[in-house]
Amino acid sequence: MGKRYAWIGLISIFLFLISFCVGAAEPEVTFQELVVDGYREVMVDTPLTNYVFSERSGALKSAFLTFSPYGSSVAELVYGANHPMEDSLHREYAAEGEFPFTLVRYFENEEGEQQVELDGIYTMGEPVFDEAGVLHLEFLGEFGGYAIRKAYAIAPDTLYTIDFEIQVTPISDDLATLNLLFAKMLPSYVKRDPVYIFNGKASTAVFARGTYGSFGGLGNMDDETAFFLVPEPGQDVVPFVQPIPYPEPLDDSAPSCDGNCGRYGLELGEVGETTTYRFTLYGGRRRFVSMEAAGIEVLDETGFFARLMVYVIRLLNWFYAKTGNYGWAIMLFTILMRIVLFPLMRKQYHSMARIQQIQPRLKRIQEKYKDNKEEMQKQTLEVYRKEKVNPMSGCFPMAIQLPIIIVIWRALLYASEQIHLSPGFLWVPDLSLHDPYYILIIVTTAIMMVQQYFMSPMTSDAAGPQKYMGYVFPLVMAFFLRKFPAGLWLYYLLTTAAQVGQQAFVNWEMARASAGQVAVPEDEFIDVDEVTDIDESTTENNDGDTA
Repeated sequence: MGKRYAWIGLISIFLFLISFCVGAAEPEVTFQELVVDGYREVMVDTPLTNYVFSERSGALKSAFLTFSPYGSSVAELVYGANHPMEDSLHREYAAEGEFPFTLVRYFENEEGEQQVELDGIYTMGEPVFDEAGVLHLEFLGEFGGYAIRKAYAIAPDTLYTIDFEIQVTPISDDLATLNLLFAKMLPSYVKRDPVYIFNGKASTAVFARGTYGSFGGLGNMDDETAFFLVPEPGQDVVPFVQPIPYPEPLDDSAPSCDGNCGRYGLELGEVGETTTYRFTLYGGRRRFVSMEAAGIEVLDETGFFARLMVYVIRLLNWFYAKTGNYGWAIMLFTILMRIVLFPLMRKQYHSMARIQQIQPRLKRIQEKYKDNKEEMQKQTLEVYRKEKVNPMSGCFPMAIQLPIIIVIWRALLYASEQIHLSPGFLWVPDLSLHDPYYILIIVTTAIMMVQQYFMSPMTSDAAGPQKYMGYVFPLVMAFFLRKFPAGLWLYYLLTTAAQVGQQAFVNWEMARASAGQVAVPEDEFIDVDEVTDIDESTTENNDGDTA
């Protein structure tokens, strides 16, 4: 009785823990105004990124990924901004750095040579929040015969995106071609190559005007991050790339341009009337779901298993949208998965239980025919045939479940940003990070050991380390995976508890089905020759006694 209903106690304990579920503050944007080298700057902090905007050119001087999910690290996305201490917000800027959203104006000097002029100092307005908690920054200035307004909108719950708007109004007849700078490529940064989207496809080369139907944006990326500017559809903007000279390296160890030095961005053209351009900036991890929200998923093509992982994340996000907390989303998702996988698990448990029931008979066969391998195999197969047991039937459901389990685990790791933006759950303020008190790990390990005790009791003839291996494994796993995100441990806790209950149900089901069956006698496999030998021996003894 205790074994049958042990899982009920485990679930009751977990429900008791759920009663302590606490909320956490909603994600928010904060800012701090600074004065650097006599110029005003504003540092904006979001749950995922720290930005620095400056009244020098009204530009974005830094986009620092402060949130580093399990297996990743912090990262700076703006060329020219460096962090001497990796985890510090302190920055150093390259002297020749040119920053995103700086305007570039081209003109000819007296000799007819083309010159470049970068815009100057803007007036930064007071940062303001709207009712939705979105921070709005505005920069106003006059440059090259134009009145310029640059505006940024930073929301607290977006996945690495900010909105940018630039309004250009001519105030003189001296009009010139305006380009919006996105990045300047220098030797120390050539590891992150420019990338463009034309006709819905990614390209590493710039297409000539008139040879493509649509332009979807430009940026740069590496294996881990992407920094990309997406124009609002229908705007007349095209990419520009301008090579810039850079001194040849003094030796082979010095960085070299190798043809990659230059500045690139968007060509706005000769603006003859007030025109507003709108863009979305994506600066974050190279992850399909996050990039899909920004409309640049084409930059991160996924394979078959990655696509399955995306579907899992979408389902989790749907549960999150319905419940408002990723902890509840993981709970509902786990329950759904246990229901879907239960037929496979039931078949696996039945097969394992039947094999366990016939183990004493198989052991007797092994002992009896230890010197006759052929006969041992024959008698073993006969037992399998009579009991209708397939020794491989327990492996097939497991083989199906294993890829599913791996995809789910990878999806929970891949969805770290969405989980990070969710309110806290239980005593854990952030399910994307490890449990600060290790309670989920302790409870999960305890349930695994209870499962080992009730559902797979140690046999009396087991000896040595093998006898305790089922108890040691949960402890080893808990130690090495203690820094895993708490969301993963929550999923594993729920899955383990559900497995205990499902296995207890299958055991009860099998015990009920086998009630009243006659046990197989131990001498079932004694062969005829052995019986004849016993009879002859008995006859001889009886004759001797008679004599």
